[in-house]
Amino acid sequence: MKKIIFTLISTILITSLSFSQATLEHSYISKNWNYENTNAFKTETGLNFYTLDSSTGTLLIYNNSHNLIKTINIVIPNGYTLNSLFFITDKLFNTDSLIEFIISFRSSNGLDDILTLINENETILQQFGNKHVAYIFKVTNEEFKLITLSNPFTAPTSNNFDYDVYSLPGSTLNVSKIKFTKNLFFGFPNPTESKINITNNLEHGENATLEVFDVNGKKVMKKNVTGDDNKITLNVNELSNGMYIYKLKGETNRFIKK
Repeated sequence: MKKIIFTLISTILITSLSFSQATLEHSYISKNWNYENTNAFKTETGLNFYTLDSSTGTLLIYNNSHNLIKTINIVIPNGYTLNSLFFITDKLFNTDSLIEFIISFRSSNGLDDILTLINENETILQQFGNKHVAYIFKVTNEEFKLITLSNPFTAPTSNNFDYDVYSLPGSTLNVSKIKFTKNLFFGFPNPTESKINITNNLEHGENATLEVFDVNGKKVMKKNVTGDDNKITLNVNELSNGMYIYKLKGETNRFIKK
């Protein structure tokens, strides 16, 4: 009887396993954590993967077979840290087949950012000034706009959103996401010592959870919020100094606790 039961259980387990749909191909370790980033991108040659070490500026690119095909050494300006990577792609910013991407560098005091367009040959193609984030508008299948934005709450003398709009020569959009399709999502003051106010994009009566993560991806705080208020206030007194990422309904941004 025991043998029959064991055989039956084994058959059930084998049958269940045979319907498994996901097979692990490869594992990567990246030392730059971006909650909204998939660390994968497409070019005309196919799917690619990448890892980024924000402390050294080393960007490693792998092909769809997980073979290393390119090592890019990003030069980090003195007094800045490598903050984020945006829109790694080909043929969007240029008509050649070189991989290109936008890098955000942040000053040590957290008040200044530099957005820079770089290609796989480590050539700086364009600098966008003191802007902290980049977005893409898809106008048509053949027309795209780049929007670079500065945050007024990192510049105490300004109360304005300063943004620039650029036309792009590319005709294909191989980035993982098209941003700038929702209301702006940001926190102020940034950096902060005790409290941060975060814009609330929820609809009236809508409920969601705001989550806060450290740079290693560990959740350190969460708060249930509704769409009844224009802003969400967090007390971050108990957090250690450093950079944090916050997320609400798929929208992410970051702040510095000092």
